[in-house]
Amino acid sequence: MQISQVDRAALLTQREIHDSYAGLLDHSDSLTSQVTHHVEGWKKDAQATLTSECPFAGHAHKLNHWRRESALGDISRASFQGAVKDYLALCKASQHPADPPFWQKQIEEAFDQHSDEPKEDQAVSRQLLSAEWQKVLDKASSDWELAKIDLLRRQLRAQLETMLELLQQLQPVLEGLGLDPGLLVDLSDGHLSAQDVAQFKRWASYLANDKGLHSLCDLLGKMRQIELSEKIERVKINHAVDVHLPDINSREEIVGIRLGRDLEHVLPSEKALLADDETALLFDLKFVESRLMSFDMAGIQTQHQHVEREEERLVNEEEKRGPMILCVDTSGSMSGAPETIAKAMTLFLATKAREEQRPCYLINFSTGIKTLELSGKWGLASIIDFLKMSFHGGTDATPALGHALKTMAAETYQKADLLMISDFIMADLPPATLANIEQQRGKGNRFYSLVVGSAYMVQRLKSLFDHEWVYNPTTSTIHELIGFQQKIDNQFEAPPL
Repeated sequence: MQISQVDRAALLTQREIHDSYAGLLDHSDSLTSQVTHHVEGWKKDAQATLTSECPFAGHAHKLNHWRRESALGDISRASFQGAVKDYLALCKASQHPADPPFWQKQIEEAFDQHSDEPKEDQAVSRQLLSAEWQKVLDKASSDWELAKIDLLRRQLRAQLETMLELLQQLQPVLEGLGLDPGLLVDLSDGHLSAQDVAQFKRWASYLANDKGLHSLCDLLGKMRQIELSEKIERVKINHAVDVHLPDINSREEIVGIRLGRDLEHVLPSEKALLADDETALLFDLKFVESRLMSFDMAGIQTQHQHVEREEERLVNEEEKRGPMILCVDTSGSMSGAPETIAKAMTLFLATKAREEQRPCYLINFSTGIKTLELSGKWGLASIIDFLKMSFHGGTDATPALGHALKTMAAETYQKADLLMISDFIMADLPPATLANIEQQRGKGNRFYSLVVGSAYMVQRLKSLFDHEWVYNPTTSTIHELIGFQQKIDNQFEAPPL
């Protein structure tokens, strides 16, 4: 099958891009897949552009009209002159050399009244005009298509190189975090700037260089361990069974009595008939009729057969990690180091959720809330919008938790992991919200918190979260708050008597 010029241009572009960015693409299957998908989309767009923008479509229509008219037979001088005029217009538009005197001579000869064979002369002129017209049209269309494809191909390569060049700058930082650059960007979007990448690189570098924060990321990345559920299912199993079957071609054992004339297997009682002349005649008669009682001999062969049976089995089934909901405190009390940590943690967890194909939903809250859907086709630009935010205002977690609880009711976010990142300098939650949290916990949702700060507040939202961590930005240390609470309680327990 012949490869079209568009396909050839696409293959050339993919080869050039891979050669230039092999170090980046070879380590990211998702990015390679995006490049391939983007090129496939470009092929469709290029074909549509060639069809819709061709400047010679009108000339092709005029040529087809002339051919239909010419096929009918005799044509008028005016029609022939009009066709020649259209042909010369095509030559001028495509900058192809034309010879107007020659075609004027063809008109005169085709309609010469004194010609011996006027019809034959006219037919030859019509065929010559059609052939030359088609030749010029094909060359003009081909030259235009090649130039247009080359222009579109250079635009495609420039677009891909711009994005890949920016991602190549991030590659060392992303490798240190174990993140795939292909998960951070949508090549079809193309709205990423060098300033955006610099912003992202700043946060990613901070995340990679802070060992305590890196450990916290690894810890929170495993918020919900993979759970096992047992179920009974009916399965079809093949069993190998040995079956003993008679072998008629082998005579190893006596298996019965039969009638025949096989003398070596005749019963002794039949042979006794030969002892008397009168009974010997009976023996001969039985032999002729094959009615002598003989031993029936046969062998036994063993065959292996596979039998399919249904059985009930108890199997363990891994449950996939559920969706992730991030509630990030963007109030004024979080400015400074807590703000930096919150943004870095959000960046890491959102990227991990995308890598694990988990739906992710971001809720920023202070006195109000702002939401950002990080599932589907979100790219690096979406998360950078959050990184650019400034933290200010008071703290009210109730609207954020209320919105998160409503989100958990949606089918996409059932059995979700909610993580609240805050310094928890806030008022207590209303009883209705606490009751709703318990209800959602009963449906398989889990609630976690990350306290950013050095203060441990004993009365802070007790029994709200399944797991709680405290991260001290000054010392880069992590404490599990529930375990810490248990240690404090144990210190005040009365000693045993």
